[in-house]
Amino acid sequence: MSSKPPQGPFQRQNPNISVPGAAIFALGRLADAPLQYALFTQGWAVRSLAALGLRGSNVLVTAGPGVAGLGPIPTLLTGMYAVAGLRHAYWSVFTSSNYCGVGDSLQIVIYNATINVINTLVAVHTLTSSTNPVLGSFTESLGWKQWAGLALFALGVSLEMISENSRKQFKKDPKNKGKIDDTGLWSIVRHPNYLGYLLWRVGISLTTGSLVSSAVLASFQFAIFFFGGIPEISNYMATKYDAKWADYKKRVPSAMFPGIF
Repeated sequence: MSSKPPQGPFQRQNPNISVPGAAIFALGRLADAPLQYALFTQGWAVRSLAALGLRGSNVLVTAGPGVAGLGPIPTLLTGMYAVAGLRHAYWSVFTSSNYCGVGDSLQIVIYNATINVINTLVAVHTLTSSTNPVLGSFTESLGWKQWAGLALFALGVSLEMISENSRKQFKKDPKNKGKIDDTGLWSIVRHPNYLGYLLWRVGISLTTGSLVSSAVLASFQFAIFFFGGIPEISNYMATKYDAKWADYKKRVPSAMFPGIF
């Protein structure tokens, strides 16, 4: 028996937009940063850690220079959550051209919120367990993990946004009807948007200060793409474009990482 190809949340063959789905997607992602801020400031993260038998301190969450009652690392993380939420809300309203229903949109919102809740809990636990006090200015309070995480985050968001916006412009041109976008980032790897998402996700996790959490998250997210997203899109593209897709895969052999995979 042949296995059933994986099914993603987007009905790629349906050009219509689900207004309720798009609204839930956008509003849900925009609500994520306030949720994480509340976890930091209301003591919810510390209480959650205590329930799990792990250390957490409200004092260290707010210690040092930051914004709106947060210390430097929680401030940076909350800013990342906000930028990622704005990025997804923009994509849902202005970029996406595929149908995504209410249920699927809600699943995506819950998934992203859950990952960020884990990041927030890890950040609070890591701060509490740190032997390095928060001293000096905001920038002086950040370590190499935060700077590396911020760089990965900026690179990932840029890759995701540029690739998806350029693909939308490619599809809008009548001359490209029936063609596969093989321009720009799409000429380097077949899924630059997936690479971008993976990078900014790992960037947020690295900013928490935990290398273990970053490695686990990177492996988990890559597995989702490897076993789910990439096969699902490949099956769809092969069905729709047939020989054109096979030719594109020959010309662009790498799925996400140039020359590696």
